[in-house]
Amino acid sequence: MGEDVLSEIRRTFDELAKAIQKTAEEVVKTTTSTVRKITVEQGVNIKEQGDDALVEIDMPGLEPGDISIYISRDGDYIRAEGARGERKYTKKVYLPFKIDPSTAKAAYKNGVLTITAKKVKPQEISIKVE
Repeated sequence: MGEDVLSEIRRTFDELAKAIQKTAEEVVKTTTSTVRKITVEQGVNIKEQGDDALVEIDMPGLEPGDISIYISRDGDYIRAEGARGERKYTKKVYLPFKIDPSTAKAAYKNGVLTITAKKVKPQEISIKVE
């Protein structure tokens, strides 16, 4: 092979390596952002229904009295704990939106803990331009 052909191959591989690096950086950036916004965990389902949030957590084999639920004051995560005999659960679910903790209600049926609450709408303030 001539020197020109080898040089062209090197240039092509360099461009390919740069493209792969850029794609990898974008994937990491997007994934990090997504993971921060929502906890992807088996047995957890987060839904938005209009102004309401619905969080379902699989916790089979418990009774309603076996479960404790905690919501952060600013409404960005829910922690649910439950224990009965050998069964023990601790789930901390970071939400992709904030909820109003004072509106939260919980129900337990067929091994699924369902928590509903009103989503908090972002608030804006006006500032004066000088």
